[in-house]
Amino acid sequence: MTVNYFAYDVSLNPEVMRRILREWHGPRRARLEGYRLVFDTYSAAWRGGIAGIEESRGSYVVGALYTIRGEDLAILDKYQGIPTHRSRIKIRAHTETGLEEAYTYVSTNPRKHVAPSRAYVSLILRGLRNLGYSESEIAIVERAALL
Repeated sequence: MTVNYFAYDVSLNPEVMRRILREWHGPRRARLEGYRLVFDTYSAAWRGGIAGIEESRGSYVVGALYTIRGEDLAILDKYQGIPTHRSRIKIRAHTETGLEEAYTYVSTNPRKHVAPSRAYVSLILRGLRNLGYSESEIAIVERAALL
């Protein structure tokens, strides 16, 4: 059985995803409506804030949709820090072929803005550029990182 994973953090970058999972299909461009990108959790490993999402009417988050094996969700759960930092939710992402169900992660104890490291943001931006996102969509991520 396969499932979709909507990545909006560094895992949208295939370089990072290869370190997490051995096998996946994609990534494909995807957009999550009704949420906005935030940096609301501190990560000692990244020495700064890490990306999260929060509900926000009229906003959207761009990312990548991967198709993975269902049993690999446990590996992603561990990488994302369940249950300490994150919880997994089911969402519907917009892709070029329509709405698709997927899993993604939200922060369990969000803070106000936590500044991310330059290295962390660079991995996200490189992943977005590789997926062909426009500079205006990439600028949304850059603004969220600076707030």
